[in-house]
Amino acid sequence: MALIPKVEPKQEKKVVSARLDEETHQMLQRYAAFLGDATHEYIIGESLKRLFRRDKEFKEWLDKNYPTPGEAPETTLKAKASSRNVSSAA
Repeated sequence: MALIPKVEPKQEKKVVSARLDEETHQMLQRYAAFLGDATHEYIIGESLKRLFRRDKEFKEWLDKNYPTPGEAPETTLKAKASSRNVSSAA
């Protein structure tokens, strides 16, 4: 059974470009063939989503650093940095 669904949804806008070593690229091509010629973007995106869902340590870190759902990460980090600067100046 495939770990990534074989049904590929409509592609979203491209955000990231990646370079892979030859062995990883070859396996990516083979996995694409296994799924029925899925795109590399789809496989990488679904793999990352699966990783993010399953990594418990990452989830704990995420909850501590980005506690508000839907809040942009940059906003949270800037707010934390500002509060540290204000508290250290006082």
